[in-house]
Amino acid sequence: MKSKYILGLVLIAVFFFQELRIKNLEDIFNLKQIYNFSLPTPVSGNLKIEKPEKYLILYGDGSEGSQDIKDGLEEVFNFSKVKYDSISISTDKALDFSEYSLIILAVENYSGLLKENFLGIKERVEKGGNLFITQRSYRSPFNQMAGIEKIGEFIETKSFNLKKDIFPGLKDLKPGSIIFGSSGLKMNLKKDIDVIATTDNNEPLMWIRKYGEGKVFFSNTTLFQGKIFRGVMKQLIAYIEDVTFFPILNSKILQIDDFPSPIPVVQNEIIKKEYGMDTSGFFNLIWWQDMMGIAERQRLKMTGFIIIEYNDLTIKDKIVRVGKKTFDDLSKRGRELKSIGGELGLHGYNHYSLGLEKEIDYEDYGYTPWESIDAMKKGLTVAKDEIENIYGENFNIYSYVAPSNLLPVSGKKAIVETFTNLKVFCGIFYGENEPGLLLQEVGRDPDFKNIYSLPRMSSGFFYTDTVIWQIYNAIGAYGYLSHFIHPDDIMDKERGNGKSWEELKAEFERIFSTVNSNYPVLKSQIQSEMTYDYSVIENIDLEYEKKDNNVFINIKNYRGQFDSHFKIKNKKIIKVLGGDFKFINKSENESFYIVTAKDPEVKIILEDL
Repeated sequence: MKSKYILGLVLIAVFFFQELRIKNLEDIFNLKQIYNFSLPTPVSGNLKIEKPEKYLILYGDGSEGSQDIKDGLEEVFNFSKVKYDSISISTDKALDFSEYSLIILAVENYSGLLKENFLGIKERVEKGGNLFITQRSYRSPFNQMAGIEKIGEFIETKSFNLKKDIFPGLKDLKPGSIIFGSSGLKMNLKKDIDVIATTDNNEPLMWIRKYGEGKVFFSNTTLFQGKIFRGVMKQLIAYIEDVTFFPILNSKILQIDDFPSPIPVVQNEIIKKEYGMDTSGFFNLIWWQDMMGIAERQRLKMTGFIIIEYNDLTIKDKIVRVGKKTFDDLSKRGRELKSIGGELGLHGYNHYSLGLEKEIDYEDYGYTPWESIDAMKKGLTVAKDEIENIYGENFNIYSYVAPSNLLPVSGKKAIVETFTNLKVFCGIFYGENEPGLLLQEVGRDPDFKNIYSLPRMSSGFFYTDTVIWQIYNAIGAYGYLSHFIHPDDIMDKERGNGKSWEELKAEFERIFSTVNSNYPVLKSQIQSEMTYDYSVIENIDLEYEKKDNNVFINIKNYRGQFDSHFKIKNKKIIKVLGGDFKFINKSENESFYIVTAKDPEVKIILEDL
């Protein structure tokens, strides 16, 4: 009883000190949130790359699955500036395969393949090229090259076990079957294959077979059709190749939706039972203090997305400003977030997704559609004015997260015309299409080209292998972690699952301690820092090649230093001219690094392992 009394006095003292500190700051200072997104004048290197690494994608016509694989490959190749060509498997031209180190088959139906091209691919692999077969096919002329002796009926697979350490921490994960649902074929295989992944029954799903001087990778699945395997596919490509240099973002971001926001003073059963206080006291005295502690221990910067008011106003003439209590809540939390190096983006005037009737299934979400684009702009203008009133006139908003990740074109229009400094929409990467859902690829927004698309890759307080897989898959593809949470997850039956805050915060911290342990090189950033870093690599063009114990990299449109995934077989880095490097890990005969390009001409000096 005495310990509880002392704890109560300590919490009251902390709360009083913070109230005093923040109120004094409000009286004296306005905050400043101004970031410079201007890029330096581009420069280009002059290294002569005689035989640059280049890939060929051969894709199937009329197959949705093949198209999905092709699209996924092109997304990650464009992001990481890989030199490649995409050509239909049914081309009527005899192709020259000599310039490609890797040929990728995103094909299920080979009926249009010319005999000359089949023989050309076979010859290229025999002479040292590599072949990457992304999905099973009942009648593929390449099955024999992959070590397949006999094919049976189609089968469904629901498990996946990596046998090779293609990316730190990935091999030990056992996510749910929803990730691994796939179609394969019963097969009899030669004994000279090197198994990469199996089912739970130890049936090979992916393998590599030597063929002449080259290698053939085969996937007896359809897993590469989905985004959830995109980063894994990219890392498997690096695994079969002798050398790869892939620019990435190398960023780690924690986003908090609905923060700061008005704090409702209500009783919650879970909070009341655990802490004996209402929600306002809990979020002020417990939740926020714990979040700041986790951020410090796990080297995280936080980007909060502010909600101005929780009301249901979507008609232009009824939209109102905020009250004094709301003003104080927003001011205090926002100032504390900024004081620890965080950033504020926008979540909304209220929590009603911006859009018009029929653009979103509003009824499913319990929302009301907005009356018009002008009504949305009125609400956003109130939000903009209140942000200026609370934090000062030198406080710009650069990032936007949509309520429930719903943002049709009308909502985008309202935002970009009201918040003219906006740089990025942060939607989600994984998910199924539905009306208005901001399901994004990394790059530029398709409707407003001056706005970046940098989706979030994971969410929630729960630690699961599925969440960690999502994170590693995203890092493998794009090199960044972007995780989001909601403060009220503890009060939501689905998002909180009835767990106490002590349980949730322990699981939440475990997510980041696990990533930091396996992959400790990510830079802690706020959203605007990552947005700027993307703009640095967006328009670069690069070529690279390996000669003996050197890898030469020439960069055009270089606008500042950036990081890359660099993998090399049977070698290790001893020096980087025009850059720097950090060792990540070594697996079998492969060394994995972050290489930072600090000049448009980079030379990586190697020695044998």
